[in-house]
Amino acid sequence: MLQAFTALLGAAGTVAACYAVGLLIVRWCGVVLKRQELFPLAFLAGASCVHLLMFSLLALKIAYKPVIIFAIVGLIAAAIWKGVWRPRGDSFPALSLSFKIFFGVIFGAFTLLYFCHAWAPEMSPDGSGYHLGLVARYLREHGFERVTTNMYAGLSAGIEMLFAPAFVIGRHSAAALVHFAMTFSLALAMFAFGRRLGKPWVGAVGALLMYASPVVGLDGTSAYIDVGVAAVCFVLFYWLEIWDETRNPRLLIPIGLLAGYCFASKYTAFVMTIYALGFVLWRSRRLKPALIVAGFVALMVVPWLAKNWIYLQNPVSPFGNQFFKNRWVHVSFEKEYAMLMSRYYVDNKWTLPLEVTLNGEKTTGVIGATFLAAPLALLALRYSAGRRLLVAGLMLGALYITNVGTRFLIPCLPFFSMAIALALGNVRTLLVLLAVFHAFASWPSGLRLYANTYVWALDKITYKQALRLIPQEKYLRENSGGYNIARMVEEFVPRGEVVYAVNSIPDAYTTHEIAVSFQSGKNELIHDLILNGFVDDFQARHAFVFKFPVRQASKLRVVQTEQCDWRELWSVHEIRFYEGTNELPRQSEWRLSASVNPWDIQMAFDNSPVTRWRSWQTASPGMHIDVDFGASKSVDQVRVETSRDHAKAQLRLETQDNANRWVTLAENPEQIDIVPRGSTRRAATSELRTRGINYLLIGDGDWGAQDMRDDPEAWGLDVVTAGWGVTLYKVVP
Repeated sequence: MLQAFTALLGAAGTVAACYAVGLLIVRWCGVVLKRQELFPLAFLAGASCVHLLMFSLLALKIAYKPVIIFAIVGLIAAAIWKGVWRPRGDSFPALSLSFKIFFGVIFGAFTLLYFCHAWAPEMSPDGSGYHLGLVARYLREHGFERVTTNMYAGLSAGIEMLFAPAFVIGRHSAAALVHFAMTFSLALAMFAFGRRLGKPWVGAVGALLMYASPVVGLDGTSAYIDVGVAAVCFVLFYWLEIWDETRNPRLLIPIGLLAGYCFASKYTAFVMTIYALGFVLWRSRRLKPALIVAGFVALMVVPWLAKNWIYLQNPVSPFGNQFFKNRWVHVSFEKEYAMLMSRYYVDNKWTLPLEVTLNGEKTTGVIGATFLAAPLALLALRYSAGRRLLVAGLMLGALYITNVGTRFLIPCLPFFSMAIALALGNVRTLLVLLAVFHAFASWPSGLRLYANTYVWALDKITYKQALRLIPQEKYLRENSGGYNIARMVEEFVPRGEVVYAVNSIPDAYTTHEIAVSFQSGKNELIHDLILNGFVDDFQARHAFVFKFPVRQASKLRVVQTEQCDWRELWSVHEIRFYEGTNELPRQSEWRLSASVNPWDIQMAFDNSPVTRWRSWQTASPGMHIDVDFGASKSVDQVRVETSRDHAKAQLRLETQDNANRWVTLAENPEQIDIVPRGSTRRAATSELRTRGINYLLIGDGDWGAQDMRDDPEAWGLDVVTAGWGVTLYKVVP
C-alpha cells in the first residue's frame, strides 16, 4: 500500500505545482476564465513553466530529491500565499440532470478504467523503457549528461520533465498518473471548449470521442507522452481562441509558452508553434504580437537545442544528421529508421484507415471504429470554429505519414473529434447515438468484437494491481518478461558495467546503461563487430589491389567512384601499402582522414580482422580516405581489404602532384579473395572489451544467438545466466 500511496502523492504534488503556476499566470494575465475551463487551461500553462524549472535543475546538476521536493512545495505555497486558489470566474450555463447522468456514467466508467491502469505498476514498453529510463538516469546523476548509447536522449522531453518530480516521490506509477492527469485535463478542455461555443453536447461528444479511443486509453495511462502532447496542442488552440475574443495582450505570454512547449514536448508538435505564430499574425495584422509569442517560444525551445548542440553536436538530434555531422547517430540509420516508421508492416497505405480504426495489429492499436466516420468532420467547415479546428488538425495530421503507428494520430485526434461532433451538433439524436456507439465500441469487451485479438489496448479494470493488493513485484514478475530481464541484469551484472543488447529492455527498472544495437552509432559499431565475428559476407574476404611503378608519395587517397543503392555503404577493413613484397609498417606520424565518418577511420588501419571503417551513409562518387605519411615513401602497391556485402562500390587511387593537386595514380584494381587471419569470433569479443563492453544480453531469436549458444568458448564468452528468452554472457579474456 505504501507504493500506491507514494505514487498518488508524487503525481498529485506535480499536478498541483503545475496548476499553481498556471493560476499565477492566469491571475497575472488578468483574464477571467469560466470555472469549468480554469483547471485544464491553467494546468497545462503551468506545466510549461514547471518543465522549464526541471530542465534548469537538471542542467545545473542540482536535481537532488530534496531540491526537487522543495521546488514543488514552494510553487504550491506561492500560489496559496497569493490567494489564487479561490476561483474568480462564473460558471457556464447549468446542464440538465439527464445530460449529467448520461455523460457522467460513460465518462465515469472510462475514468475508473484509466485511473486504475495508470495507478497500477508501470510496464509499458516505451514508458518503462526510454521515457522513464532516461528520467531515472538523469535523476541518479542529479543532472543531464552526455548519453551516447541512446538516440532518444536527443529528443525534446518536455512531458518527461513533468515525470521527473513525480518519479522522485512515487517512482514509475506516479509518472503514469501525471500522464493520466494530462489525458483527463484534455477531455475537460474539450468539453469546456464546446460549452464556450454554446454547444455543451458538442463539447461532451467531442471529448468522449477522444477520451474513450482505445489507443488514447492505453497511451494516456502509461508513461508515454502522446496524449500529453495532444493536451498541450489543444490547450494552446484554446488559449488562442480566448485571445482572439478578448485581444488581451498579456495572453500572448501563455500562448508563447505553450507554443514553445509543443516543440519541447515533441519535435513534430512544432507545427502548432507555426499555427500559433501564424494565427496571431493573421488576426492582429501586426508584427509585434507575433514577436512577443516568438520570444516566449524561444524560451521553451532554445534550451533543448542548446543541450543537443553541447552534448551531440546536432541541435535536432537524432534527426538532421546529414546537415549536422556527428558520430552519435549515423545518416544511414536515420534514413532506414524513417522508412521503417513510415511503413511499419503496412504494404498498401490505402489500407491504413481500416488498420487504425478496426484492426490495429500492424500499426499497434486502434483509434476506434467510430472514426470511420471521420469524413463527416468536413461538414464542420460551415462554422468558423470548425474551420480552425480542421486547420490545426490537418497540420498535425500531415506529419502522420512519417510515422504510421496508430498512437501518432493522437495529437490531431482532439481536433478531428471536436470537428466531427460540431458537424452533427444540430442533431442531438445523432450525437447521442454516436456517443453510445463509441463508448460500446471502445470499451474492452466491445473492442474485442472487431479488433485484432492482440491489439494494443486496455482489457480490464486493474484495481487490485493499483491498490497493490497484488504486490507490485509479484505482478511485474508474472506479467512482464522485460521486467524480469531488467532485474536479471541488475542482479548479475556488476555496478557500472555497460550491457550490450540487440533489443531494448525496460531501462527504468535497472541502473545499468543498456547499449541497444540500433539506438546509436556507437551501438551500431558494436553490433557490426559481433556480426563480423561469424558472418562471412561481413568479414574481410575481398580486396582491391592497385599495382603501379614504384612511386615516391607522401599522400595517397582511395576514392569510391560509383553511385550505389541507398542501402549500400562503403566499408574498408584495412588499407595496406607495399614496396615490393614488404608492407609499410603503420607509424604514429601518419595522418588519416575521410570525407565522411572521419571518427572511425583508425578502424581501417588497426590490423584487426573484425573492425572496419564504414561510411554509414549511401556510398556515392567522391567519397575518399586520405593518408598523409608525413614524409615521402616508396610505394608500388596498395591493397584495400573489404567485405562482400556491397556489390557496386568501385575504387580509384590518387596522389598529390607537386602543385598539391589530386591526380589519378591507378584505377581498375585487381580484385582477389582473401581469408581473415585468426579466430574472428575471439577477435570480436576482444574488440568489445577494448570498448568497455563486458556483458552481452542476447535474445534467443537474435541473429547469431544459436552460434553463441552452440560454442560460447569459441567466442570467449561465459554464460552468466539465462531465462525469459535471453542469455546473459560475460566476455572473458
